[in-house]
Amino acid sequence: MVLPSMGRSKMMLSNVELSTMAKDNYRYRSQIIVQILLVVYVGLTVLSTVLLKMAGMNWFDALCHAMSACATSGFSTKNASIAYFNSPAIDTILIFAMATAGVHFGLIYATVTGKRSNIFRSEVTRWYFGMLLAGGVLIAVSLFAADIYPTLTASFRYAMFQFVSVVTTTGFATADSNTWTSFAVILLIFGSIVCACAGSTAGGIKVNRLVLAGKMMRTRLRQQQHPNAIIRIRLDGVIQENEALHAVMIFIVTYLMFILAGTVFGTMLGVDLTTSFTGAVASMGNVGPGFGEVGSMDNFSAMPAAFKVSNSLLMLLGRLEIFGLIQIFFIKWWR
Repeated sequence: MVLPSMGRSKMMLSNVELSTMAKDNYRYRSQIIVQILLVVYVGLTVLSTVLLKMAGMNWFDALCHAMSACATSGFSTKNASIAYFNSPAIDTILIFAMATAGVHFGLIYATVTGKRSNIFRSEVTRWYFGMLLAGGVLIAVSLFAADIYPTLTASFRYAMFQFVSVVTTTGFATADSNTWTSFAVILLIFGSIVCACAGSTAGGIKVNRLVLAGKMMRTRLRQQQHPNAIIRIRLDGVIQENEALHAVMIFIVTYLMFILAGTVFGTMLGVDLTTSFTGAVASMGNVGPGFGEVGSMDNFSAMPAAFKVSNSLLMLLGRLEIFGLIQIFFIKWWR
């Protein structure tokens, strides 16, 4: 968005890095988009830093973890991640920071500046927060029923933090999720595939695409019942063109195919199925932790070199939403 257009094609670099879906709510000039990103990111980082300092961190740890939470990057100054601090207050602050950073930055800016198109009117945001709450509650009940934590409050604390962490692709950890129930693991994997909203700092398929895919399936069923009906699919009140809907399905299918390819390649190298699959899911979504040998309290250091290379490629593909990275290698065909 800063560099000028390249060649006769007027192909902007922002079109490679920023998907069409992510730009839907950025109805401003490029310079204003940069301003929105800076205001929201810096503002959220400063607020999180102050709150973490008040919760007991020193200024250095507070700043590092605030920047990491707002960028949903998962870097921690401690090897044990957030589990090192063992503080409900810190967990709560980071849940707020991570969940907010998973919302479209344009909507956050619109909400703060009092515009009509804001978080409270966004259909996608409602689905996003609903998914976070439902996932946290279900995992908490599962953990409490399995007697993994002594109280429902403790179960909810760890469940909510871990689920928000994987959905927002932050990768912070307060517990070893490898020891959790199979039901909890499945929900965490689901969250690692879907992830947060388009236009945020998160990776993954995005809630926007999942909502549209669900509406497309519902529309298909209705059209089978009423073949002559003309049914329009809307998202946040905007009618979606067939080309955009087609792109959503192509992206989802391609995304899952790369996860499958990463899983198959990992098993070829002798890595167990759980580690291969969840490693591919975590890499493609830029989530961080998976399960098996790459769980929340482990890392990829013991994995074969080829496995690290393939997952590095998956991280790049996922971060640039697949086709963005592929386009870079075909620049000479842009015009």
